[in-house]
Amino acid sequence: MKKLWVLAFSVLAACQVATGAQYSGSSGAGVAATARTGAVFSTPYGTRVYQVDPNIFEVVPYALAQTDEYWCGAAKYARRRLGAGWQDQIYMASQRVRSAAAGGRTAVQFTLNPEAVGITPVDLEIRIGQTVGDHMSVNLADTKCQPYPPIFF
Repeated sequence: MKKLWVLAFSVLAACQVATGAQYSGSSGAGVAATARTGAVFSTPYGTRVYQVDPNIFEVVPYALAQTDEYWCGAAKYARRRLGAGWQDQIYMASQRVRSAAAGGRTAVQFTLNPEAVGITPVDLEIRIGQTVGDHMSVNLADTKCQPYPPIFF
């Protein structure tokens, strides 16, 4: 059984590939290009991240994912693709919205630059749900990642 888990985790880890292109220009062009080319980034558990415009990226987790998976995907993308440092802040730019890039699935948008998109950062001591402007460090968001793949029965 242990060998099966190792094999399953290895296969999932190998799924982390970049399939998109670099984007520039308006957000509308970025969404259209992303929708045609696929996910810019994918985590081992199947969460996909799309670059919507130069300042906004959209996290689309696997089905039945919890709120932590949005933060996890944002942290992985910010660190690995955008080159953010561990102490850099990730800001929530939208609540759960219908994703234009992922065929209408549920997504949350994030940014590393809240001033560029007109977001006022808020500090929450207790996080219940999702609030635009909420933020946490890349390091803290990365701790929201599950250590093992989710199991669906």
